[in-house]
Amino acid sequence: MKKLRVALIGYGRSGRDIHNHMFKQLTDKYEVTVGVEIDAQRRDMMRAELGIEPLDDYRKLVDVQDKFDFVVNASFSMDHAPISRYLLEHGMTVLSEKPAARDVADFEDILAAEKRGGGHYYVFQLCRFSPEFIKIKEIIAEGTLGRIVQVALQYDGFSRRWDWQTIHSWCAGSLRNTGPHPVDMALDLMGFPKDVRVFCAMDRALTLGDGEDYVKLIMAAPGAPVCDVQISSCNAYPGDRFFIQGTRGTLHGNGQQLEWKYFNEAEAEPKELTSVPLRNEKGEPLYCVDKLPMREGKWEATGLEKREFDAKGIKFYEVFYDTLVNGADFPIKNEEVKLQMYVMEQAHAQNWLLFEK
Repeated sequence: MKKLRVALIGYGRSGRDIHNHMFKQLTDKYEVTVGVEIDAQRRDMMRAELGIEPLDDYRKLVDVQDKFDFVVNASFSMDHAPISRYLLEHGMTVLSEKPAARDVADFEDILAAEKRGGGHYYVFQLCRFSPEFIKIKEIIAEGTLGRIVQVALQYDGFSRRWDWQTIHSWCAGSLRNTGPHPVDMALDLMGFPKDVRVFCAMDRALTLGDGEDYVKLIMAAPGAPVCDVQISSCNAYPGDRFFIQGTRGTLHGNGQQLEWKYFNEAEAEPKELTSVPLRNEKGEPLYCVDKLPMREGKWEATGLEKREFDAKGIKFYEVFYDTLVNGADFPIKNEEVKLQMYVMEQAHAQNWLLFEK
């Protein structure tokens, strides 16, 4: 089996604790052979943990391209776009962390660099591979819930934050930090509509930075379900990660368990619209209440699925391996990521007063 050689830029929460964590579980497919880290202490960690001599500047990758097959861009968020552009202009294959860019124009510049340099560009949207999301898409595709009317995704908790990912100018704040995951899943369930409409309200609740830590984002498009994405740092009673309403049933749950109730139209008593006031056998007024024969379904994570973080990360990198080695189609299209950029750009534009100095 061919082993892909990785150049890893960044050795923090993303580079070390996400990407390298996955590589350590897929040693037959991946090996980190080159590292880049601007922080001296983290370079020491790379030496000790990876057994490599890391570089201190991503531009030096140009001189060692024979030592790796692709680059993981796990740098600071505001550096994702410029670093990706530089590497692509030098013909490299790049897997970028989210957020891929600051806005649509920034993202289009990346795609232009990919075309100019002949490289290949991919974005790390691993939540598409979450076991519960795969199951949700399966249930919807089977028609169990009927036509989907509304999708709600909630990423909530109650906590302060004071690190660099709270600084707006660093391409941070909750929408860019966390938002790429639920926004991507919501757009997926909507069918990635080109004419999506966006409404967004943001606030700063507990953050010590100037970036938002509360987001209420509504997306709608003709023929698509309404999508409600909430990211909050001030919700001490967080609910279900997923809440989906359809014309035949409802689903709710999280990465460990999903439950759904639904009815089969063939089992429901036939009804006809009437303008005549309803009455019971005694002629007394009758409230219009339907008693549908509801069925129930349940999914619970098993085995690797119980470790949701590992399950989706490993699945992502198995699919990514198949793309690079066997030429398989990569399911996360750059045009889909571009639509995500559009949604987040519109959301920030609607809340410009929050970021005025």
